[in-house]
Amino acid sequence: MALELFIPPKRDGQDETLADFVRRRLGAEALDKIAEPLMAGIYNAEAERQSLLATFPRFRALEAKHGSLTRGMLAAQRARASAPQAGNAPPSLFMSFARGAQELVDALVSRLAGDLRLNAGVEALARADGGAYTLTLEDGSRLRADAVVLATPSYVAAGVLRALAPEAAAPLDAIRYVSTGTVSLAYRRADIHHPLDGFGLVIPRSERRPVNAVTWTSTKFSHRAPAGYALLRVFFGGSRSPQSMALDDAALLATVRGELRSMLGIDAAPLFHRIYRWQQANPQYDVGHLDRVAAIEAALPAGVYVTGSPYRGIGISDCVRQAQETAQQAVAALVKQTIQG
Repeated sequence: MALELFIPPKRDGQDETLADFVRRRLGAEALDKIAEPLMAGIYNAEAERQSLLATFPRFRALEAKHGSLTRGMLAAQRARASAPQAGNAPPSLFMSFARGAQELVDALVSRLAGDLRLNAGVEALARADGGAYTLTLEDGSRLRADAVVLATPSYVAAGVLRALAPEAAAPLDAIRYVSTGTVSLAYRRADIHHPLDGFGLVIPRSERRPVNAVTWTSTKFSHRAPAGYALLRVFFGGSRSPQSMALDDAALLATVRGELRSMLGIDAAPLFHRIYRWQQANPQYDVGHLDRVAAIEAALPAGVYVTGSPYRGIGISDCVRQAQETAQQAVAALVKQTIQG
């Protein structure tokens, strides 16, 4: 890793895998022990297939600007140190809603002024007169819309668009997905002898364990457990441990408890546990992902938009940003159409 300062930068602008980038600049061990569990783990991705430009473009930008990640990180550190301070304490590295993500949904719903229909799947999307669209719903009813935004998994969007825009449906189908899950376990703090300092642990793929990571939830967010108790969350599935997705609940719990015993020395039975599984819910940003997204957007009919985690970022803030940009595009196009009409 110390030789990273002397490795020439890649300047062709072409995408590469996260694995290729880290091996090229920092070596195979840094990939195995640091980059793969940390950076590939965020996306539940395979580092050997994960697009660097779609997931960590800042690293390529640092390399291009400074010729080295080390020089780039040092320059960023100096810039932060010289920046004027606001006088307030820096925000936490991690933020969440006190009562769960449903708070965000409730806040959005309270501001909606339109016709909200829940559990109303779309059977078909077709062109209507005047450049508008007709949506046929599962209950047989129809909606007319001047613009349509598909904020769904890409394979769902592909199904809706297959008859209307097959040239967009094909690259939508090409975006891979993996299934993931978590097990949350509550304990008396006295039953866990580990100090639970830090926020958790990530596990290199080379360990070949049936779980991917453990978050010490009550350390990361103090309001998640009362005093004297601890809450842990174990991650499984994805490309690293897909076999764990196939376990029934009893076998999965036994496996997770065995891993916590092995890694953290926890022998006590949990006070309670909760298992969550998300089938085909995590889009994979393979090399060339941004080109694929550009091809999708170019093939969409006028007035039809796609947005959300399959495209330009999987986090909540990424999806909010994409939603704002998509809404602005749709409104601008409708205003332009009105003026021209």
